[in-house]
Amino acid sequence: MNIQCPICNTKNAFNQDNVAEFGERVICNNCKRTFLIKQKPSAYKPGQAIDKVMVANSNPHFCSAIKDFLTGRGFEVMIAKDGVEALQFLEMEIPQIAVVDVALPGMYGFEICDFIKNKEKLKDIKIILLASIYDKTRYKRMPSSIYGAADYIEMHHIPDQLVPKINKLLGKDANMAAYPVTMQTKEFETVIIEEDKFSEKIKDIAAKDIKVKRPEGSKTDKAQEEAVRLARIIISDIILYNQETVERGIREGNLLELLKDDIMEGQAYYAKRVPLEVRKNKAYLKNAFEELIDKIKKDIGV
Repeated sequence: MNIQCPICNTKNAFNQDNVAEFGERVICNNCKRTFLIKQKPSAYKPGQAIDKVMVANSNPHFCSAIKDFLTGRGFEVMIAKDGVEALQFLEMEIPQIAVVDVALPGMYGFEICDFIKNKEKLKDIKIILLASIYDKTRYKRMPSSIYGAADYIEMHHIPDQLVPKINKLLGKDANMAAYPVTMQTKEFETVIIEEDKFSEKIKDIAAKDIKVKRPEGSKTDKAQEEAVRLARIIISDIILYNQETVERGIREGNLLELLKDDIMEGQAYYAKRVPLEVRKNKAYLKNAFEELIDKIKKDIGV
């Protein structure tokens, strides 16, 4: 089947069987721009109740961008900057969807999952865990489990997958367009994803690694805060993608051996990003690992 590129109108052949649930990225044969081919969505019905989405993330630039994006697509958005604020929001106003950063300050995303699962009035909230992976090129696999969340998403997939995932969890058509439709065939449509302002913002945010600066005078506390944040990101990353291995290792007493390669990789990344004078003051990475493992031990009754 052929479909026109939404930028230069050149016809591009594609296999309709390869168009996945959230669309298929295509590079135009002529202009080399990337666009998305999606199944046509069902018609949207006006007058539908506004769905509430809570986004819990400590990055103010990310929160501002995602709030504008989701609000512009008909959602009511609440922003929580840490775990404590997230719990306060959940007690006051119950959203249908909670997008929660796994490395959230105050409480890990996994702990938010447990809190929601164990609270009767919150049990219908659908959680999407936001992976704070420190190397987006590393993972080519699904997590073995997602700690009771309904779904998960990595930062670089937010522009083209977040709205479809939310719609699917709400029981709506997952293919309801998140971007302006530019070209259509009888069954498929194309959307430009690379020129969307939100897409560019998310790319920029996702591309910026946390690099802890050398402490200078009063900046010591700031450097330590950044080191703690990076340590939480690295450890929550390892735990998210290895839940079954982590639980088996805790029960069998060989956790460090099972996670040896992941831990070594995380340590190397941490050492590259955090100056020695910050690292030698406190073992932030080791502390983050032990803290999270203790929480998981309690959760599984070990």
